[in-house]
Amino acid sequence: MIDLHQLRIFVAVSREGSLTRAADVVCLSHSAVSGQIKALEESLGLTLFERESRGMRLTVAGRVLLEEARLALDAANKVASKAQYLKNGVHGDCQVGTVSDPALLRLGEFMTCLFGRHPGLRLSFSQGISGEIVDRVLRGSLDAGYVIGTVDDPHLETVTIAPITLKIVGPVNWAEKLRNADWETLATFPWLSTPEKCSFHRLTRQLIARAGVTPMTVIEADQESTLRGLVAAGMGLSLMREEVAATAVAQGEAFIWNGDQERTQLCFIYPKAMKSDPKVIAMLEAVQEISISPSSPPPGGSR
Repeated sequence: MIDLHQLRIFVAVSREGSLTRAADVVCLSHSAVSGQIKALEESLGLTLFERESRGMRLTVAGRVLLEEARLALDAANKVASKAQYLKNGVHGDCQVGTVSDPALLRLGEFMTCLFGRHPGLRLSFSQGISGEIVDRVLRGSLDAGYVIGTVDDPHLETVTIAPITLKIVGPVNWAEKLRNADWETLATFPWLSTPEKCSFHRLTRQLIARAGVTPMTVIEADQESTLRGLVAAGMGLSLMREEVAATAVAQGEAFIWNGDQERTQLCFIYPKAMKSDPKVIAMLEAVQEISISPSSPPPGGSR
Protein backbone atom coordinates (compact mmCIF):
# COMPACT_ATOMS: atom_id res chain seq x y z
CA MET A 1 0.00 0.00 0.00
CA ILE A 2 1.42 3.36 -1.07
CA ASP A 3 1.59 5.95 1.73
CA LEU A 4 0.54 9.43 0.50
CA HIS A 5 2.61 11.01 3.26
CA GLN A 6 5.69 9.28 1.90
CA LEU A 7 4.85 10.43 -1.62
CA ARG A 8 4.63 14.04 -0.42
CA ILE A 9 8.06 13.73 1.16
CA PHE A 10 9.41 12.06 -2.00
CA VAL A 11 8.18 14.96 -4.13
CA ALA A 12 9.56 17.51 -1.67
CA VAL A 13 13.02 15.90 -1.63
CA SER A 14 13.09 15.67 -5.43
CA ARG A 15 12.12 19.34 -5.70
CA GLU A 16 14.55 20.61 -3.08
CA GLY A 17 17.41 18.23 -3.91
CA SER A 18 18.28 18.07 -0.22
CA LEU A 19 17.00 16.19 2.83
CA THR A 20 17.62 19.22 5.02
CA ARG A 21 15.68 21.67 2.82
CA ALA A 22 12.90 19.14 2.28
CA ALA A 23 12.66 18.64 6.04
CA ASP A 24 12.06 22.37 6.48
CA VAL A 25 9.34 22.31 3.81
CA VAL A 26 7.42 19.37 5.29
CA CYS A 27 8.12 20.43 8.91
CA LEU A 28 9.89 17.21 9.93
CA SER A 29 13.35 16.40 11.19
CA HIS A 30 16.16 15.43 8.85
CA SER A 31 16.16 11.88 10.23
CA ALA A 32 12.38 11.54 9.85
CA VAL A 33 12.53 12.58 6.19
CA SER A 34 15.42 10.20 5.55
CA GLY A 35 13.51 7.39 7.24
CA GLN A 36 10.39 7.99 5.18
CA ILE A 37 12.36 7.95 1.93
CA LYS A 38 14.06 4.70 2.98
CA ALA A 39 10.70 3.16 3.88
CA LEU A 40 9.22 4.17 0.50
CA GLU A 41 12.19 2.69 -1.36
CA GLU A 42 11.85 -0.57 0.58
CA SER A 43 8.11 -0.66 -0.11
CA LEU A 44 8.67 -0.19 -3.84
CA GLY A 45 11.79 -2.31 -4.06
CA LEU A 46 13.56 0.51 -5.91
CA THR A 47 16.26 3.07 -5.25
CA LEU A 48 14.75 6.50 -5.85
CA PHE A 49 17.72 8.73 -5.00
CA GLU A 50 21.48 8.66 -5.26
CA ARG A 51 23.04 10.24 -2.19
CA GLU A 52 25.76 12.71 -3.17
CA SER A 53 27.89 15.20 -1.30
CA ARG A 54 25.83 18.04 -2.77
CA GLY A 55 22.47 16.47 -1.96
CA MET A 56 19.97 14.03 -3.38
CA ARG A 57 19.78 13.17 -7.09
CA LEU A 58 16.91 11.19 -8.60
CA THR A 59 17.71 7.85 -10.16
CA VAL A 60 16.18 6.82 -13.48
CA ALA A 61 13.45 4.99 -11.55
CA GLY A 62 12.95 8.03 -9.33
CA ARG A 63 12.45 10.31 -12.33
CA VAL A 64 9.90 7.94 -13.84
CA LEU A 65 7.93 7.63 -10.60
CA LEU A 66 8.08 11.34 -9.74
CA GLU A 67 5.40 12.30 -12.26
CA GLU A 68 3.20 9.42 -11.10
CA ALA A 69 3.63 10.57 -7.51
CA ARG A 70 2.57 14.07 -8.45
CA LEU A 71 -0.50 12.76 -10.26
CA ALA A 72 -1.42 10.61 -7.25
CA LEU A 73 -1.11 13.56 -4.87
CA ASP A 74 -3.13 15.75 -7.21
CA ALA A 75 -5.87 13.10 -7.37
CA ALA A 76 -5.89 12.84 -3.58
CA ASN A 77 -6.20 16.61 -3.27
CA LYS A 78 -9.11 16.60 -5.70
CA VAL A 79 -10.90 13.95 -3.65
CA ALA A 80 -10.36 15.96 -0.47
CA SER A 81 -11.54 19.19 -2.11
CA LYS A 82 -14.61 17.55 -3.57
CA ALA A 83 -15.44 15.95 -0.21
CA GLN A 84 -15.17 19.31 1.52
CA TYR A 85 -17.37 20.84 -1.18
CA LEU A 86 -20.03 18.15 -0.73
CA LYS A 87 -19.91 18.18 3.05
CA ASN A 88 -19.58 21.81 4.03
CA GLY A 89 -20.50 23.86 1.01
CA VAL A 90 -18.06 26.49 -0.19
CA HIS A 91 -16.78 29.52 1.69
CA GLY A 92 -14.50 32.41 0.87
CA ASP A 93 -13.96 35.25 -1.59
CA CYS A 94 -14.27 34.97 -5.38
CA GLN A 95 -12.88 37.62 -7.71
CA VAL A 96 -14.55 37.49 -11.13
CA GLY A 97 -13.70 39.56 -14.20
CA THR A 98 -16.51 40.83 -16.42
CA VAL A 99 -16.62 42.37 -19.87
CA SER A 100 -20.12 43.75 -19.99
CA ASP A 101 -23.22 45.14 -18.36
CA PRO A 102 -24.34 42.79 -15.53
CA ALA A 103 -27.73 42.29 -17.19
CA LEU A 104 -26.12 41.10 -20.42
CA LEU A 105 -23.97 38.57 -18.59
CA ARG A 106 -26.94 37.62 -16.41
CA LEU A 107 -24.90 38.24 -13.31
CA GLY A 108 -28.05 38.59 -11.21
CA GLU A 109 -29.09 35.05 -12.08
CA PHE A 110 -25.51 33.85 -11.62
CA MET A 111 -25.38 35.28 -8.08
CA THR A 112 -28.84 33.97 -7.20
CA CYS A 113 -27.88 30.47 -8.29
CA LEU A 114 -24.47 30.60 -6.61
CA PHE A 115 -25.59 32.07 -3.28
CA GLY A 116 -28.63 29.80 -3.15
CA ARG A 117 -26.29 26.84 -2.94
CA HIS A 118 -23.33 28.43 -1.21
CA PRO A 119 -24.31 31.32 1.05
CA GLY A 120 -20.81 31.36 2.52
CA LEU A 121 -19.31 32.67 -0.71
CA ARG A 122 -18.55 36.36 -1.29
CA LEU A 123 -18.25 37.74 -4.82
CA SER A 124 -16.47 40.79 -6.16
CA PHE A 125 -16.62 41.79 -9.83
CA SER A 126 -14.00 43.71 -11.77
CA GLN A 127 -14.73 45.00 -15.26
CA GLY A 128 -12.23 45.17 -18.10
CA ILE A 129 -11.68 44.18 -21.69
CA SER A 130 -11.15 40.54 -22.64
CA GLY A 131 -7.36 40.62 -22.96
CA GLU A 132 -7.00 42.26 -19.57
CA ILE A 133 -9.31 39.70 -17.96
CA VAL A 134 -7.21 36.87 -19.44
CA ASP A 135 -4.00 38.43 -18.11
CA ARG A 136 -5.42 38.90 -14.62
CA VAL A 137 -6.76 35.34 -14.44
CA LEU A 138 -3.31 34.07 -15.46
CA ARG A 139 -1.64 36.26 -12.82
CA GLY A 140 -4.03 35.00 -10.15
CA SER A 141 -5.57 38.36 -9.28
CA LEU A 142 -8.89 36.99 -10.57
CA ASP A 143 -10.28 33.53 -9.84
CA ALA A 144 -12.24 33.43 -13.10
CA GLY A 145 -13.73 35.73 -15.72
CA TYR A 146 -15.99 36.31 -18.68
CA VAL A 147 -14.37 37.02 -22.05
CA ILE A 148 -15.51 37.36 -25.65
CA GLY A 149 -13.70 35.35 -28.30
CA THR A 150 -11.44 32.32 -28.32
CA VAL A 151 -8.80 31.91 -25.62
CA ASP A 152 -5.87 29.72 -26.59
CA ASP A 153 -3.71 29.38 -23.50
CA PRO A 154 -2.52 26.02 -22.08
CA HIS A 155 -2.93 27.30 -18.52
CA LEU A 156 -6.63 28.16 -18.87
CA GLU A 157 -9.86 26.21 -19.13
CA THR A 158 -12.53 27.76 -21.33
CA VAL A 159 -16.28 27.10 -21.18
CA THR A 160 -18.36 28.42 -24.09
CA ILE A 161 -21.55 30.03 -22.83
CA ALA A 162 -23.29 31.46 -25.90
CA PRO A 163 -22.68 32.49 -29.53
CA ILE A 164 -22.30 36.14 -30.46
CA THR A 165 -22.82 37.70 -33.90
CA LEU A 166 -21.11 40.99 -34.76
CA LYS A 167 -22.30 43.43 -37.41
CA ILE A 168 -20.75 46.45 -39.12
CA VAL A 169 -22.72 49.53 -38.12
CA GLY A 170 -22.62 53.13 -39.31
CA PRO A 171 -24.46 56.39 -38.60
CA VAL A 172 -28.09 56.43 -39.65
CA ASN A 173 -27.55 59.42 -41.96
CA TRP A 174 -25.01 57.33 -43.92
CA ALA A 175 -27.66 54.73 -44.74
CA GLU A 176 -28.00 55.52 -48.43
CA LYS A 177 -24.23 55.46 -48.96
CA LEU A 178 -23.85 52.21 -47.02
CA ARG A 179 -26.87 50.33 -48.30
CA ASN A 180 -25.22 48.92 -51.44
CA ALA A 181 -21.61 49.59 -50.49
CA ASP A 182 -18.88 47.01 -51.11
CA TRP A 183 -15.73 46.58 -49.01
CA GLU A 184 -13.73 48.99 -51.17
CA THR A 185 -16.33 51.66 -50.42
CA LEU A 186 -16.42 50.82 -46.71
CA ALA A 187 -12.64 51.32 -46.58
CA THR A 188 -13.09 54.96 -47.60
CA PHE A 189 -15.14 55.72 -44.47
CA PRO A 190 -13.61 56.53 -41.09
CA TRP A 191 -13.62 53.61 -38.64
CA LEU A 192 -13.87 53.40 -34.88
CA SER A 193 -11.50 50.97 -33.20
CA THR A 194 -10.87 49.35 -29.82
CA PRO A 195 -7.64 48.76 -27.83
CA GLU A 196 -5.38 45.89 -28.92
CA LYS A 197 -6.26 43.87 -25.80
CA CYS A 198 -9.93 44.05 -26.75
CA SER A 199 -11.36 40.99 -28.51
CA PHE A 200 -13.25 43.24 -30.95
CA HIS A 201 -9.90 44.62 -32.11
CA ARG A 202 -8.80 41.15 -33.23
CA LEU A 203 -12.21 40.29 -34.68
CA THR A 204 -12.32 43.52 -36.69
CA ARG A 205 -8.84 42.83 -38.05
CA GLN A 206 -9.90 39.31 -39.07
CA LEU A 207 -12.97 40.61 -40.89
CA ILE A 208 -11.02 43.35 -42.67
CA ALA A 209 -8.15 40.99 -43.57
CA ARG A 210 -10.56 38.63 -45.31
CA ALA A 211 -11.91 41.56 -47.30
CA GLY A 212 -8.40 42.64 -48.30
CA VAL A 213 -8.84 46.34 -47.50
CA THR A 214 -7.15 48.84 -45.17
CA PRO A 215 -9.63 51.32 -43.67
CA MET A 216 -8.57 54.36 -41.67
CA THR A 217 -9.14 54.31 -37.90
CA VAL A 218 -9.98 57.73 -36.47
CA ILE A 219 -11.05 57.04 -32.87
CA GLU A 220 -10.33 54.29 -30.32
CA ALA A 221 -12.72 53.44 -27.47
CA ASP A 222 -12.88 50.51 -25.07
CA GLN A 223 -16.60 50.51 -24.18
CA GLU A 224 -19.44 49.41 -26.41
CA SER A 225 -21.67 52.20 -25.10
CA THR A 226 -19.02 54.74 -26.17
CA LEU A 227 -18.74 53.21 -29.63
CA ARG A 228 -22.50 53.27 -30.00
CA GLY A 229 -22.57 56.94 -29.03
CA LEU A 230 -19.79 57.78 -31.50
CA VAL A 231 -21.61 55.96 -34.30
CA ALA A 232 -24.81 57.85 -33.46
CA ALA A 233 -22.85 61.11 -33.57
CA GLY A 234 -21.71 60.33 -37.12
CA MET A 235 -18.05 59.69 -36.30
CA GLY A 236 -17.52 56.43 -38.16
CA LEU A 237 -18.18 52.73 -38.70
CA SER A 238 -17.75 50.11 -36.00
CA LEU A 239 -18.14 46.41 -35.30
CA MET A 240 -20.99 45.93 -32.83
CA ARG A 241 -22.91 43.06 -31.26
CA GLU A 242 -26.05 42.26 -33.25
CA GLU A 243 -28.36 42.90 -30.26
CA VAL A 244 -26.80 46.30 -29.51
CA ALA A 245 -26.85 47.23 -33.19
CA ALA A 246 -30.54 46.31 -33.47
CA THR A 247 -31.38 48.50 -30.47
CA ALA A 248 -29.43 51.41 -31.97
CA VAL A 249 -31.32 50.98 -35.25
CA ALA A 250 -34.68 50.87 -33.44
CA GLN A 251 -33.82 54.15 -31.72
CA GLY A 252 -32.81 55.81 -34.96
CA GLU A 253 -29.11 55.99 -34.08
CA ALA A 254 -27.50 53.64 -36.58
CA PHE A 255 -27.65 51.67 -39.81
CA ILE A 256 -26.51 48.03 -40.13
CA TRP A 257 -24.53 47.20 -43.26
CA ASN A 258 -26.10 44.13 -44.83
CA GLY A 259 -22.82 42.44 -45.73
CA ASP A 260 -20.19 40.33 -44.00
CA GLN A 261 -20.48 39.64 -40.30
CA GLU A 262 -18.27 38.03 -37.69
CA ARG A 263 -19.21 35.24 -35.28
CA THR A 264 -17.60 34.53 -31.94
CA GLN A 265 -18.68 33.43 -28.46
CA LEU A 266 -19.02 34.48 -24.86
CA CYS A 267 -16.81 32.33 -22.62
CA PHE A 268 -16.07 31.73 -18.96
CA ILE A 269 -12.40 31.11 -18.16
CA TYR A 270 -10.49 29.90 -15.09
CA PRO A 271 -6.98 28.49 -14.40
CA LYS A 272 -6.49 24.79 -15.08
CA ALA A 273 -4.57 24.59 -11.82
CA MET A 274 -7.78 25.56 -9.97
CA LYS A 275 -9.99 23.02 -11.71
CA SER A 276 -10.58 21.13 -8.46
CA ASP A 277 -10.92 24.24 -6.29
CA PRO A 278 -14.37 24.19 -4.61
CA LYS A 279 -14.97 27.87 -5.41
CA VAL A 280 -14.27 27.34 -9.09
CA ILE A 281 -16.45 24.22 -9.16
CA ALA A 282 -19.30 26.19 -7.58
CA MET A 283 -18.98 29.10 -10.03
CA LEU A 284 -18.74 26.78 -13.01
CA GLU A 285 -21.91 24.91 -12.00
CA ALA A 286 -23.80 28.21 -11.67
CA VAL A 287 -22.55 29.49 -15.04
CA GLN A 288 -23.50 26.27 -16.80
CA GLU A 289 -26.92 26.12 -15.18
CA ILE A 290 -27.99 29.59 -16.29
CA SER A 291 -26.41 29.24 -19.74
CA ILE A 292 -28.65 26.26 -20.62
CA SER A 293 -31.84 27.88 -19.37
CA PRO A 294 -34.41 27.82 -22.22
CA SER A 295 -35.59 31.29 -21.30
CA SER A 296 -32.09 32.76 -21.53
CA PRO A 297 -31.77 36.01 -23.49
CA PRO A 298 -28.79 36.12 -25.85
CA PRO A 299 -25.83 37.17 -23.74
CA GLY A 300 -22.97 39.30 -24.93
CA GLY A 301 -20.88 42.20 -23.85
CA SER A 302 -18.42 44.87 -24.48
CA ARG A 303 -15.01 43.42 -24.89
